[in-house]
Amino acid sequence: MTANMLTPLLPEYEIEQFDAVSGDLPAMPENYDAVVLTGSIANVTQHEVWMDRLYEHIHRLHAARVKLIGICFGHQAIAHALGGMVAPASPQVGNVAVTITEPQTWMQPYQASVQLLCGNFQQVVTLPAGARAIATHSHCALPMYQLDEHILGCQYHPEFSPAYMRLYVDYVAAKIGPELAHQAQAQLATQHDGALVAQWLANFVQAKASVS
Repeated sequence: MTANMLTPLLPEYEIEQFDAVSGDLPAMPENYDAVVLTGSIANVTQHEVWMDRLYEHIHRLHAARVKLIGICFGHQAIAHALGGMVAPASPQVGNVAVTITEPQTWMQPYQASVQLLCGNFQQVVTLPAGARAIATHSHCALPMYQLDEHILGCQYHPEFSPAYMRLYVDYVAAKIGPELAHQAQAQLATQHDGALVAQWLANFVQAKASVS
């Protein structure tokens, strides 16, 4: 879904896909223009052996200042790898409004608030050194963060469609309870800004570093 979202927005880039869980990661991640770490059914707080290599990979990308975007699990994994903290949180499932608190030049066309589809049970609660929050939500204080000009984290899912989310809500209904599941399904009938935020991500990938 992430590749399908970004391919038409980055026509000059070749998108390759890797499977971190199976250990399939680029041998030389520093050679890439950009990397996106997607969502996952895994949880950062429940350590699995494959995560160690992923965290090492994140450190290498950070050191080389490769553009690095994390979505949901990816957002959390980057924060954790670089010294932040992730913790379990009350479920967020449905369609939520995120308020931009620090507008960025790559947020074009700009909106002060965006609606995004979500399905998460953990959150970033402490940012890594040097990172700053650029958005907020009443039940998620750090839904988006940026570190320098090369790392961007987004807790929510611009790549999801309402049709996929309906299946996801059904899948987690027993875990979140009937009231939250009903509320989430109702929210899916409202507009979401996945296409806009996808454009922001593409803009972030293409943005040139400022000269100091």
